[in-house]
Amino acid sequence: MKVKKKLFERGFTLIELLIVIAIILILIAIALPNFLEAQQRAKIANVRAGMRGIGTAIEAFRTERGVLLIDFWEDGGGVSSPASIRWREKFGRVGRDPAFEYQTFEESYFPLTSPAAYLTSLPIDPFNDPTRSVGFGADEKGSAFIYFDNDVLDPNPNNQDHGVDYYQPNPGLQIRYGAVPLKIEEFGLLSVGPDRVIDANQAGSIRGLPYSPTNGTNSLGDMVFRSSGIPG
Repeated sequence: MKVKKKLFERGFTLIELLIVIAIILILIAIALPNFLEAQQRAKIANVRAGMRGIGTAIEAFRTERGVLLIDFWEDGGGVSSPASIRWREKFGRVGRDPAFEYQTFEESYFPLTSPAAYLTSLPIDPFNDPTRSVGFGADEKGSAFIYFDNDVLDPNPNNQDHGVDYYQPNPGLQIRYGAVPLKIEEFGLLSVGPDRVIDANQAGSIRGLPYSPTNGTNSLGDMVFRSSGIPG
């Protein structure tokens, strides 16, 4: 009579399982930062490409209409304001009358959508959060890139560059950061950048302080496009 031997299956011990889990966590810790870094670089590349496309649309609009857009700081002032007159006479009353203050950054771009579609859709800053102010003020928010210009049709010299500090004529900023103020009739587009705020540096808040990936992908700074082609 043959005796059958009972076979016992051997499972993993608790220590072996802990070792496997530890190895998996180590691999995740190595791979995840590289994955997130690649995602961030892709967003940065998309922002730069998107800004160039918007810049082209604005130039086409300017060629046809002979004027720039109305930026977020030219609104208000009533129906007799230069912005409101431009809206009626040049923009075909597209969008909301800038006699009343704009509520979001997107409103600057409405004239690019109708009657001629210079843009197929409104620009979106992937780093922006439309639910909160990005640093200009409590009511200054939106999901779009921030449009600003040095418009000859704005008679108020104090509005040059409209509060984007880095581009104001300021010798201190020019010496420290190599700032170059906008030329007359030059416009710019600003993304809040990977840090998601209109920027603050260690010395305080500077609107438009240029972002540089050489300081780290997630470093402080705002991504800027200028119509003159001068680096932001």
